[in-house]
Amino acid sequence: MMRKAVSGVLIGLVFASLAGWAQTSKDGVIKLNGGRTAVLGAAQVQPFTPAVEPSSKLVKIYSNLGKGEHVYSTLAGYGILGPDAGQPWPQMVGTGFRPKADYLVTLVQVGATYFQGTNALVVSLNQDNHNAPGKVLHTWHFKDLPEAWSCCILQTGKYAKGIPVEKGKLYWVVVRPETKFTDTYDIFPDNYAEKEGHHFSNNIGSGWDTSYQVLGAVGVFGK
Repeated sequence: MMRKAVSGVLIGLVFASLAGWAQTSKDGVIKLNGGRTAVLGAAQVQPFTPAVEPSSKLVKIYSNLGKGEHVYSTLAGYGILGPDAGQPWPQMVGTGFRPKADYLVTLVQVGATYFQGTNALVVSLNQDNHNAPGKVLHTWHFKDLPEAWSCCILQTGKYAKGIPVEKGKLYWVVVRPETKFTDTYDIFPDNYAEKEGHHFSNNIGSGWDTSYQVLGAVGVFGK
């Protein structure tokens, strides 16, 4: 299990009550559970960049992304960690979803920001394997992510050919560091509404662990 949900209004309490097992950086970021969870100890002024929304011609297959300045949380998220990111464990994180019909996925968006190390990220669409991320169906590579806790640039992966997904089956959007960059520490923000769900899975180097947690900010679109 990674953590219980932490909402924005509780950030100050988190800092006070978890001082014994939380590591705070000079940037005000509180690292919980060995860096696997990151929350912001105090609000910081960051430039606002409007998110680029998908074409209206695309179908929303799944999305927990918000609107305007509330696209994803700027107060809490998951550490996307390479093995040399200065934390006890590496980490990749998956958010699962079930399509309500058969579709072709042509666009995937995730909220993701850069904290330290090499500024790079990998996003993939995966099949399910016994209620955890399985075979990779398609992969997108990103670099030059915006600074941690800024809003609201989305990392957008496109695939014109489309990836078939079937009604009712479980699929996963997985966010992980680039294998060749071992020092990456990125942030995969919570969805802004702090929506929780059973389809959260993380891997800290010993296999996938699926549990009920706040879900990372993800949108899946297609036709």
